[in-house]
Amino acid sequence: MNQTLPRAMFLLLTAFVANAPFASAANPDLVARQKWLNAAIKKVSPALVSVQDGMGAGSGVVVSADGIVLTASHVVETRGRNSPRLQVVFPDGSTYLADLLGMSRSADAAMLKIRDKPRNGAEFPYAKLGESDNLERGEWCFALGHPGGFQPERPAPVRLGRVLSVGHRTIVSDCAIVLGDSGGPLFDMEGRVIGIHSMITEVIVENRHVAIDVFRRDGDRMEAGESWGRLQARDDDLVESNFFGVTLRWRDFTPEAAHVISDSPADRAGIRPGDILLRIANQKFADPLGLNNLLSEVAEDQDISVQLQRAASEREIRLTTGSKPSREELKSRRGKQVVLGREHANELEQQLTSFRKPGSFEKRSREEMDRFASVADETQGSVVTFRRKLGRNIAFGAVMSADGYVLTKASELEDEIEPECILSNGKRLKVREVAIDRAFDLMLVKVDALNLKPVDWASREAAERGTIVLTTDSRGAPFLPGVISVETRELESSKRGFLGIVLGNDAVSSSGVVVTEVLPGGAAERGKLKPGDSVMSVNGTGVSRREALINEIRRLPPNSSVTLRYERDNVIRSITVELTPQFIVQDHEVLLPDRYGRDNLGKFVSAHHIGFPEVLEHDTDLFPDQCGGPLFNIEGKAVGLNIARAARITSYAIPAAAVERVYGQLRSQDAGK
Repeated sequence: MNQTLPRAMFLLLTAFVANAPFASAANPDLVARQKWLNAAIKKVSPALVSVQDGMGAGSGVVVSADGIVLTASHVVETRGRNSPRLQVVFPDGSTYLADLLGMSRSADAAMLKIRDKPRNGAEFPYAKLGESDNLERGEWCFALGHPGGFQPERPAPVRLGRVLSVGHRTIVSDCAIVLGDSGGPLFDMEGRVIGIHSMITEVIVENRHVAIDVFRRDGDRMEAGESWGRLQARDDDLVESNFFGVTLRWRDFTPEAAHVISDSPADRAGIRPGDILLRIANQKFADPLGLNNLLSEVAEDQDISVQLQRAASEREIRLTTGSKPSREELKSRRGKQVVLGREHANELEQQLTSFRKPGSFEKRSREEMDRFASVADETQGSVVTFRRKLGRNIAFGAVMSADGYVLTKASELEDEIEPECILSNGKRLKVREVAIDRAFDLMLVKVDALNLKPVDWASREAAERGTIVLTTDSRGAPFLPGVISVETRELESSKRGFLGIVLGNDAVSSSGVVVTEVLPGGAAERGKLKPGDSVMSVNGTGVSRREALINEIRRLPPNSSVTLRYERDNVIRSITVELTPQFIVQDHEVLLPDRYGRDNLGKFVSAHHIGFPEVLEHDTDLFPDQCGGPLFNIEGKAVGLNIARAARITSYAIPAAAVERVYGQLRSQDAGK
């Protein structure tokens, strides 16, 4: 199999769940893009809704003054369960009941109608429809939705990306989406709806959206109450079967014939290796799943047109389809798809690193990154890299003073033995730890250097939602673009004390509660607690059950001192440790491969990824060893310090004002020493 795109698609429905001035040095294209984005976000945000049915939650967008809502069919699918009580929630929290009008399941498109009139005005806020058929690959777009479900304290996060491929029913973009975004809108830079969020793959740049022209073509049927089709979320390889007969190599979402099966319909029609498929039955397709779904609706022994490109010229041929695989054959194919090919596995492993070669239409393409050259010039010398001695990179760092004070991510550096600090000129220096702020997971270190270039920190106002941002490496090279998704806020996890241990369901012994795992960077690790230890009491209160231990710790705020009495090797011991804020999701929903095993490829997060008192949320796809350095705006000023990769589409940065405040406190500790 030469196909490089993953075949399994995942539905996104949650299970239960003022233009700023710019420096003249900034690239004019980036300045224009920023102004368009600011205006569009302000215009369309009121039309976004959360779609809820009492069991799950997705997203939607209002597209008419009288309350027509577009969403994904799998958000409101009723087959197999009682008819849901649908309601939509606007950004201000106002809630309205809605009726399902109709849906095209095969396209994952659905239409709702709000029952009542708007309570505070003559009409509902709504977004205008664009056109998807005329979209060009590489056009910029942005996504709104409610990842993780509607959260009143958090505005809908903004995600920025580009159109990678356009089909009759589907748009693929690198505008990252996730659970809860289903049914939400994809906009062009003028604020027109061009797609509705549908599915994702393991690879972060592959996000599928229902093309808005699906609603333009079939909206009358949906509004009239029709529902039809079947949603198919898996590629059955129909194109590689004797129904069609060609093996495709997908490069940058362009399907090139790698092999033509002898005496197949494709062979008899004259398709040859090297041909690029453009349309089948006069329909474009955006990706392998789109092609499979198109073919699934074509009958056997049917004469169809195939448009292809050969030697830079387009031509049309006629093809008579063959026989479709039996159910048994399809099941066999699906079983084989569970095993990742080497090429696909490498893509998953490298998808969030600077080693992955981006496609020519992605937001990380060489052409686009060149637009940030002026930012790189402004920031040259203010970023360093920390590396294991003769080993891999650990983290980036932000130069805070000309005489060698540097801030970085504490949990990545704390347990390293003799790490090196590499300056922008390649010089390697020894590192002295100065002080740590555990709430923000920041470490201040000192290197023996003079005349360094400190980071130029921006004002708090510079980090509004929608601000285009960039991460650079220690050489000053720009390599990770993004956008501020949510402005500065406090995470609820920062209010919860955390010991940093994992307890199994059967984690009780005759002497106490057994520790099954000690998490890196936690209070328990610093106190030298080990797996197998039995905790007997917390601050003098006996704990004989798992729930009792958890409840005793939960009562305590972060930074509290806690004394644990425990048994190890039949010896009773005692330690006193300082709790941290909760810094990791307890169920390990997303994990870091090199710490938790290769079974979790494609699910990369920092070990310490929540619990920060103040954060900026952005959509940059950081790898954990790329945290610790500054996050720049298009003027070259740092709006924050990258502190964690928290989920598929979520990275956190400590806002500039907090960075400078914590830096002052840590410097004071050094002076006190």
